[in-house]
Amino acid sequence: MEYRAIGGPFADGRDTPTIEVPVFPRQEQAMNISQINAESRFEVLCRSYVCAVFEVLECQIQSDANVQTTPLLWAVGVLSNCRPHYLGAWHVHGSRDAGWRAIASDLQDRGVERLRIVVGPDPIEIQGAMGPCYRDCAVLPASAALAHPSIESTLAGHRQYVERALVVASSMSLHLKRAADRHGPFADAAAAAALLRLSAERCICRDWLDPTVPVNVRHSIESMAPTAAVN
Repeated sequence: MEYRAIGGPFADGRDTPTIEVPVFPRQEQAMNISQINAESRFEVLCRSYVCAVFEVLECQIQSDANVQTTPLLWAVGVLSNCRPHYLGAWHVHGSRDAGWRAIASDLQDRGVERLRIVVGPDPIEIQGAMGPCYRDCAVLPASAALAHPSIESTLAGHRQYVERALVVASSMSLHLKRAADRHGPFADAAAAAALLRLSAERCICRDWLDPTVPVNVRHSIESMAPTAAVN
C-alpha cells in the first residue's frame, strides 16, 4: 500500500499533525471532475455516506486574455461514525440538470453505493439526478431550517449527521475561500480543485480528527475505509 502525508504548517505558524493516509488507485488526470471535464482524476470514495453537503465556491481562473470567475461545486460527506470526508470539486459545464447527473454518475463510479441525505443549492435538479442512482436519497435545500416541521420526517434518526455535516461544511467553506483567495488566480479548474482538496484535507486533520490518534503514525483514517450504512 502506498501512503502520502497530510498536514503541515499554517499561515499563522501553527503546526498541524502530519498523518499518513493510503493512496488509492487513480485514473485519468486532475481532480474529481471525472464525468464532467476530461482532465479529471478518479479517486475511490467510501461505500456509504449518511449526509453530503454541496456548496459553490467562485475561483479566479486565468484565461488567455484575462482572469475569469469560475464557480466550482465542492462537497463534504459524513460517515456513520460522524467522521467527515471530502468528496471532491467539480467544474460543471452546461445545464444544471446535466451537471448534477454527471456528479451523481461520478460518485457512483468512485464507489458510493448509498447516499441518504443531500443538502445543496439546486434541490429539484439534485433530486432528479440522485434519485435514479440512490433510491432512498432525500434532498434538502441549502437554506432549509432544520427545525421546520416539514422536514422532521426526513431527519428522523439522521439529525445528528445532518447537523454535523452542516457544521463541517460551514467551517470548511471559510477555509477553502481563504485558500482560494490567497493562492489564485489558477491556471485552470483542475489546479483550483487540487488546491481545494489539499486545503480541505488539512482542515479535516486540524479540526475534525480524533485528537487521541497518535501523530506521525502510518495508519488508515477511518473515513477512508468502507463503513456500514445507516438506515
